[in-house]
Amino acid sequence: MNQDLHIFGLTGGIATGKSTFIAFLKKRCPEAVVFDSDLCVADLYRDVEVLAAIKKYFGPDVILGDEVNKSFLRQRVFTNSEDKLFMENLFHPRVREECLALLVETTKRNASRLFVADVPLLFENGFDFGQSANLLVATSRKTQIDRLKKRNVWQDGMAETVIASQMNIEAKLPLADMVFWNEGTVDVLQLQCDRFLESLV
Repeated sequence: MNQDLHIFGLTGGIATGKSTFIAFLKKRCPEAVVFDSDLCVADLYRDVEVLAAIKKYFGPDVILGDEVNKSFLRQRVFTNSEDKLFMENLFHPRVREECLALLVETTKRNASRLFVADVPLLFENGFDFGQSANLLVATSRKTQIDRLKKRNVWQDGMAETVIASQMNIEAKLPLADMVFWNEGTVDVLQLQCDRFLESLV
């Protein structure tokens, strides 16, 4: 492993601001390599093998046209622990494999000194890929709900269900090596990102 490469895991809860933090990081440090697990999952939803496994488990109603019926799947996964476990076992090993592959490529190319893996379930699943530290973008639960309702146009019930399905932010705080508190304006989060990058030597 390249000893000069800084390797971090990044997590948070839904609607806490991870994507905004990554956008600031990429703007300030364009050469940084970022693994986006959400994009990886989106690609996997188009994988023939993955689609076949989902259809076999959930039945034909989970497929809408040529794609997964996200509304149907969301309702099942966020309200049934067995369904959620099935999806985690299907996706997580593949996501970790893709993350490790990108890290190996980054190390070989030696083109960047910063590698960040954005993984929402970093703590929940013990996602270890050789990172030196874990970063957390955090907000209050109320802020999560307010942002989620505004962004996704969800009712209170769905927002609460989705947030409740994840490890709460309070439980993640002691597991993180560095916390970026995102209750204020985006300028405050950007300032925290800038200070983080300045701390890397």
